[in-house]
Amino acid sequence: MIALVTGATGQDGIYLSRLLADAGTTVLAGRRSPGPRDCYLAHRLITLVDLDVTDTAAFAALLRARQIDEVYQLAAISSVALSWDDPRATVAVNAEAVEGMLAAVRHIRPSTRFFQASSVQAGPTSPYAASKLAAEGSVADARARGVFAVAGRLANHESPLRPVHFVSRRIARAAAAGDVLDLGDLSSERDWGHARDHVAAMPLLLRLPEPLDADICTGVRHPLRALAEAAYSAAGLDPATHIVETGAVARPADPVTVGGSPEAITAATGWRARTSIAALMAELVAVERRRLASGLEDDVTYLAV
Repeated sequence: MIALVTGATGQDGIYLSRLLADAGTTVLAGRRSPGPRDCYLAHRLITLVDLDVTDTAAFAALLRARQIDEVYQLAAISSVALSWDDPRATVAVNAEAVEGMLAAVRHIRPSTRFFQASSVQAGPTSPYAASKLAAEGSVADARARGVFAVAGRLANHESPLRPVHFVSRRIARAAAAGDVLDLGDLSSERDWGHARDHVAAMPLLLRLPEPLDADICTGVRHPLRALAEAAYSAAGLDPATHIVETGAVARPADPVTVGGSPEAITAATGWRARTSIAALMAELVAVERRRLASGLEDDVTYLAV
């Protein structure tokens, strides 16, 4: 079996590519250009390929050349905050590229199964959320035309491989350094999970007998304060003296509560999230301490912490 993973140097792409390869799948790991995160994808069954998902012709050529059985479309502008900065690019990558890729699958290799990484936030609340909703529409249209296409609606999922501008990394970095951190509004609730758990759901969903769109989440929501408290507790620090709330970091139109229900995917596949927020943040803090000590942002040993 041959699988293409787009956005392969993102946190989800790294965990998924390694999961598939460890199970014996030949993986084409698509990334826009070579970079330091390529180190995480060193595996005998993983081949790195340069691929810009907005280049439909390049995707079509790869589909023809490699007889791809599964596509995991993870490439995205995945930050809500960044989507406000460049909504046009967000739509191009998160929605229009998906439409083009699905059209290529339909015309070139309709037997290829297609997983689209969507979001429980899909809707009108931000350019990011709107682009994910549009991509789900493309999935539904392709499915109506005979393509086995599914959308996995992911809730917040974190790991040591998150870029540093994401709140989980900022919290872990501050806790590892012993710094005080202003997190703005600490009451906003999210369904926080581990990326390693969530990517394990993707092939299970894509390999069902019939296509199913489903939420991929823990089913439990926690306020941001709980995430921060878990990090500082893991660092051996008193959360009460290190967490500041001023409301200054709030984003426009940021929903107060975001989550989903794993009932559909659990019923269909047996999948459940396994990592608590305490274990999640302990792992992030441990890796941040290693980063601070070594000065290395990327090191494959971080996957084994």
